[in-house]
Amino acid sequence: MPTLLARTVREVFRRELIPLRMRWWFAAEGMADWFSVLREELGRHVPDIDRVLAEVARPMFERRYALLRGQFPSLPEGSAGLVMGALYRIASYPSARWIFAPLGGAPSTFRQHVAAERWLAAIPLETRWTELTTHLGELLIAVTERFPLPRVRAILGEICFAAGERFAKRMRRAFGMNASPEHALELLRMSEYVFRVNPQHWGEANEETGWLEGTACPWYDAPGWNGAHCGIFGQFQSGIAAGFGLRYHLTSTIPKNGGHICRIDVKPIVLKKKPSLAKDVSA
Repeated sequence: MPTLLARTVREVFRRELIPLRMRWWFAAEGMADWFSVLREELGRHVPDIDRVLAEVARPMFERRYALLRGQFPSLPEGSAGLVMGALYRIASYPSARWIFAPLGGAPSTFRQHVAAERWLAAIPLETRWTELTTHLGELLIAVTERFPLPRVRAILGEICFAAGERFAKRMRRAFGMNASPEHALELLRMSEYVFRVNPQHWGEANEETGWLEGTACPWYDAPGWNGAHCGIFGQFQSGIAAGFGLRYHLTSTIPKNGGHICRIDVKPIVLKKKPSLAKDVSA
């Protein structure tokens, strides 16, 4: 039976009432975890993964920092590593320091931490959160375009599916969720909320099926985003659905189908039996 704390956390997520500062914290932790997963899984295929992956991400960070400086002119030029490191709360996650090496490094000394926190103070909490949510999709673009590995898109899809399955198994146990489409959609929204996936959304579920629709993700207009990236991230949702014994279908996406709405459906997994080839033998 889930604990009182687990029930409370589940309800806060379900109602999407996480305080703004915690949304920033969760997004920072989520991005550090995403980098860590990519580091571990892609590191099976290429040597010197810390340097390679950090270099792949470098243009993304440079682009995002330039946009931030356009909004907040007090941010100093040439300090992307320090400010982005503070945005990722590197003081709480020092193991993620390698991510910012090509940018001159994240804060490491006391003086650097003080300076970076002072610069970060100019950025409102909501902007810190929304900025980090954009990194999720833009990093995927960077990896698909720049990572030196054949079939990297297929491998990323496999990584996302496995991560979704693990997440579903862990959360179902923690929250005491059953295998219904209603609970599957609830967990899908939990995973989407922190990173503003389909930020305006609606859906329905019955005993056998369910669907969700929502508006564009925050990285939708980033250079290079296309329907293939929707499919890769959709594999994370597919892994969650599989954890409930359901089949996930990315019914429509804005890049592929146009309009302003994406839709996913979940249905029972039906195992089709092949017709028997045995001949009817009668005595």
